Amino acid sequence: MFGVKNEPQQRQMMVILRDDGTADLASVVDVSSERVLAEGSDGEYAVPVGDLRSYTTQSGRVWVYPSTLENVTDCQRIAALERSTVLQQITRFRDDSAPAGRLPLGKLALIAAGVVLLIVLVAML
Repeated sequence: MFGVKNEPQQRQMMVILRDDGTADLASVVDVSSERVLAEGSDGEYAVPVGDLRSYTTQSGRVWVYPSTLENVTDCQRIAALERSTVLQQITRFRDDSAPAGRLPLGKLALIAAGVVLLIVLVAML
């Protein structure tokens, strides 16, 4: 993914607190300077760092995201879009080591014959 990978010994979690009284506890997958990507039981979340509060515990960092239900839905859409974009980039692999197409010798021979024929006809007149 993007950004700096989490250290294996440090566990990072994200708590998504919705205004309807529900919450989701998600494991942080990736952290960059712009967003935190996490996977929870309700799906994936890509949340801007500026919208999160960060707390440190003995077992690692905890990100808290107090939000409305609409914001949570938007964060899930952003995460799905990001994953889709990454998958598209992976599947668009192009082998640059393949040799370039050969010159069309048949077409070149036909054009050369036409030019020679044209020169002969012009010389005869």
